[in-house]
Amino acid sequence: MTGWLEDPEAVADQYEVDDDLRQRVLAHQELLVGPNDEDIVRSRVLGVQPRRLLEVGCGLGAFCTWATAHLVEAEIVAVDLSERMVELAIGMGVDALQADVRHLPFAAARFDCVVANFVLYHVSEIERAISELARVLEGEGVLVASTASDDTESRRLAWSVLFDEGPIAAAPPLSFSRETGRRLLLQTFESVEQIDCDAALVFESRDRLIAYIESLPPMKGLGAKVPELTEPFRLPTKTTVFAATNPK
Repeated sequence: MTGWLEDPEAVADQYEVDDDLRQRVLAHQELLVGPNDEDIVRSRVLGVQPRRLLEVGCGLGAFCTWATAHLVEAEIVAVDLSERMVELAIGMGVDALQADVRHLPFAAARFDCVVANFVLYHVSEIERAISELARVLEGEGVLVASTASDDTESRRLAWSVLFDEGPIAAAPPLSFSRETGRRLLLQTFESVEQIDCDAALVFESRDRLIAYIESLPPMKGLGAKVPELTEPFRLPTKTTVFAATNPK
């Protein structure tokens, strides 16, 4: 149920439309109980107070819109591989362009902060992507990158109980995860801070849970199988924020 993140065609299809992405983002904004990776990313960026900020994989443009409001003196640029996501970001007033994180169209040392929110696990050539992010950062620049965990046991158990099924198989390891991110970043950066966020999405409404399930590509069509809820449904989440400094 969770392997779509590593499927390039599934990812491309998913980000050519925005309804499902909006549903997932909204769930994390409204239903998350526990440490919030988004808050940590924003606090690290505010601590940097960048003059020139790049976001890779800008999605709907929410982070850049926030950054524009809180870093009023900064130049803020965003890129995304999806033409649709770039179009949406531009519509929100973001300076956005279509680009591949492995081949960024910027000069070396162009930025003093780069943000990558839940995007690097979509990249197969992860070491090349990280090297490219380091290339566009100046000497004391900071990369702030959030990602998911390969440890999905508690999440898979929750789905199994909900649907009254047997054990659900684990997806293949992500190219960039809580478990591998620090090691990968230390190949290119002098220092890496790791902040783990273990939380849960808490659904009190069956309709809201169905909407979330139908927003997940590998679970399309399973919403009708959701039973009536006798108590809130808790879906564990394990995310991590890395703050990597001083590219080598």
